[in-house]
Amino acid sequence: MKKVLIIEDDNLVSFSLKVQLENKGFEVAQVFNGSAAIRKVISINPDIILLDINLPDKNGFEICQELREFYQGGIVFLTASDSIEAEVTSFGLGADDYVNKKAPFEILYQRIKRLGVRPKAIDVNQVILFDDIEFQPNNADCYYEGQALRLTQEEYELFYFIATKRGEIVSRQLILKVLKGADYNGIDRSIDIKIARIRRKLKRVGLSEQIIKSVRSKGYQFNYPVH
Repeated sequence: MKKVLIIEDDNLVSFSLKVQLENKGFEVAQVFNGSAAIRKVISINPDIILLDINLPDKNGFEICQELREFYQGGIVFLTASDSIEAEVTSFGLGADDYVNKKAPFEILYQRIKRLGVRPKAIDVNQVILFDDIEFQPNNADCYYEGQALRLTQEEYELFYFIATKRGEIVSRQLILKVLKGADYNGIDRSIDIKIARIRRKLKRVGLSEQIIKSVRSKGYQFNYPVH
């Protein structure tokens, strides 16, 4: 499976790209700041890197310059900047392409393929397993022992996001930022309501409601197997 590394500090942009790329058959890793980028590239050796310019600690231009000391794979700058100067600088530093974040995902996908990075054929029955709980992206639903939870699209995205952070406490702030692009104001209870609905659906198929564990004043945690 071809590997893509997203170096992007905007959680919403990063997670959205991750989901779309995984649906195309790529394996996707993420880094959210400049200082961790080089080590991550060395660690996973991705086939292609999607690189933002404006990052905490170290900007994308610096990272690209350092990467070209040893990394031979594709580098695509993915940025909100419309600056011709920034585009020229990117290519001068060794980038292979430059795509505006506002462009449709299909444009980015075609640029990636043009660089020779093509995913494996997509399995229409593709599942993402967390032990014996199956997430099926094509159906936007979750299954246990053949039983569908019958999640809504938003419930599926929420449950999947928390599951991908297995072992971590996921705050309401992060959930709202990633899935809604909004900041948590301390009052919004939409996430709590969705969690309650997911828990009822988990119980209905014979699973514990505590698969989504509440951590007081902090958020939620994927807790499976339940302990």
